[in-house]
Amino acid sequence: MEPPVLRRLKVMKGHNMKKPIKKPSNATATREINTHYSYYDWHYNQPFYVDKTLLIKKLLKVNHVMISAPSGFGKTLNMDMVRRFLEIEVDEDGKAIKLDVDEDKGCLKSVQTKSKNFKLFEGKKILEDKKFVFKHFGKYPTVHVDFSELVGNDYEEILVKFRKILNKAFRQHAYLEKCSLWDTEIHNKDTFMEYFDPVKCASLDECDVRDGLDLLSRFLHDHHGKAVYMFIDEVDAPANALVYQNIMTTKDSKKTISLLQRITKGLLKGNEFIERSLTHACQQTGSFILQDANNVRRCYFMKHHTLRKFYGFEEAEVKDLLEKAGRLEDFNKIKEQFNGYNTISVDGIDTNMYSTWAIMNYLKTGNFNLHWSGGILHKLKELIGHDKIRPKIAQIMSNEMNKIEYSVMLSMCHIESLSKILCNGEVNEDCDFFFQFLMEQGFFRPTNPGGFTVNLVIPNRSAYSVFDEIMRSIDSINKYYNHFPDLIENFTESLEDLARSRNKDAVYALAENIDVLFRSGKTFETKYELQSILDAYMIQKFRHVFPQCKTSLHTKCDTVLVIADVMFIIEYEGWRFSNSSYGQILDEAYNTLVEESSLKEIFPKNTPTVKNRIYLKIHLDKLGKISIKYSFNNMESKTVASKGAQN
Repeated sequence: MEPPVLRRLKVMKGHNMKKPIKKPSNATATREINTHYSYYDWHYNQPFYVDKTLLIKKLLKVNHVMISAPSGFGKTLNMDMVRRFLEIEVDEDGKAIKLDVDEDKGCLKSVQTKSKNFKLFEGKKILEDKKFVFKHFGKYPTVHVDFSELVGNDYEEILVKFRKILNKAFRQHAYLEKCSLWDTEIHNKDTFMEYFDPVKCASLDECDVRDGLDLLSRFLHDHHGKAVYMFIDEVDAPANALVYQNIMTTKDSKKTISLLQRITKGLLKGNEFIERSLTHACQQTGSFILQDANNVRRCYFMKHHTLRKFYGFEEAEVKDLLEKAGRLEDFNKIKEQFNGYNTISVDGIDTNMYSTWAIMNYLKTGNFNLHWSGGILHKLKELIGHDKIRPKIAQIMSNEMNKIEYSVMLSMCHIESLSKILCNGEVNEDCDFFFQFLMEQGFFRPTNPGGFTVNLVIPNRSAYSVFDEIMRSIDSINKYYNHFPDLIENFTESLEDLARSRNKDAVYALAENIDVLFRSGKTFETKYELQSILDAYMIQKFRHVFPQCKTSLHTKCDTVLVIADVMFIIEYEGWRFSNSSYGQILDEAYNTLVEESSLKEIFPKNTPTVKNRIYLKIHLDKLGKISIKYSFNNMESKTVASKGAQN
């Protein structure tokens, strides 16, 4: 018996795409069998729903598109929604389920009793365009695969996983086993069964694996007489696994990437059987996998494109969800926590996008969380003490502009470098790719998307809190800054002395102790370093310490500290970044900080507590001198300064 690949070449030779295969008309069964798991089914039945169905109309204006967005912005959900709208529903004999048509109006009837998919779109915006629905609903054979399963220790394991993906894809179209496609001499049913049968599929060779999705698209095209819509979710997952795991040899890594690049090029570029495709990926690694499929339109989350508003929620959509839940008053809290994925729309208007997963989770649980990858968080904890990583993150967290070189296209060398950073802690001189990688995971956002260089900022309080928790770890601080216990004790004792005496000498002593702490280890270069280190030591010593997240969206003071019956309100300032909100803090501290810092029992409202407040603005200047502007009980502010590091 001749090899399968040679047999396929023979049967495909001279194949005419425009001549569909006629199907028999005597099929009577109506049981729909193409009902594999749908994420959109689950979402549709949730109590809170945002209608993104108009995305379908936008996608059909382009043939091939790759869309990037951080995790939790609804990529998989949208892909499943588009598939459920477009896919042909069939009975067990492979015959398309006939839809009810209003002949007079030339459109589908409002109720499609035979179509399970149609019911998912009843009452949605997409059905308002009856001509579009009539033309496109249920008209495409579809293939859907998820490359997130393609993770392995070596190339052979990748092939094993890919065979399972192929078998799953073929079995989603089980009706092909009994269809009339095999009644002609064009196709050989044995070829189909090699992929459809799990046992046979498990023994496919490398060439068979590479050809599998292309063959399925040919079978579907010839059976339905229409070109296929291909859906590939997380097309870059294998490349990301190489970055996170670093367990493959260089040879196996290159073979894995080469296989994926050849498969995607064969499917998406010049394939007469696949008319349209939608892929989801991170910007960097997705472009890397699809680098040979240069006909695919790249829609990057932080850049200008008309599809972006369908990924995540806009402010109006968040407000609408909250209003439906009877919790509209929560919007300001949500905005403070989640807002910050600020992008510039096509018409030049700023658009603040919110994570789909985060908002839905808040409506369900009332908790503020973002959908971070546990793997990347674990790696960050190990990297945070590196000389080239920690200062850069501290600089970004101090709201200082931090420019990185930006590149859309990666190479295999970049993949290997990212892997060495994340897995081995080997950071070379140029770590911009690493920070770009973090940006695409949603930890940072660029302030000037679209250029060859970008300035990174923290997108929101949730992202800030992730870094803040890691950066404030006492073990991490002690290891990086090498501070001695007696110096830490001197600093905390000077705060206790200030609470007791409340005089200028105590403020000066505090400044000197901070200055000595500053000069004993590595130099503090940013406002955030100053705050996070001193806060960490205060939390160790005192019971009531409430560090506040400081981002461009949050202008309250940095730290609230209670010693005995004295409330300290502390503001930090670095030489690279000046804060002008001191007067605002003096005016509003009692009304806002007492409420938000859970200090109502210690400092209840409408009681004479003004005598128990000390305001400090601790400033680190360019020469390393610590100065403190202070005010007791809202009186006139004064300043003291240490001798400085130069002495």
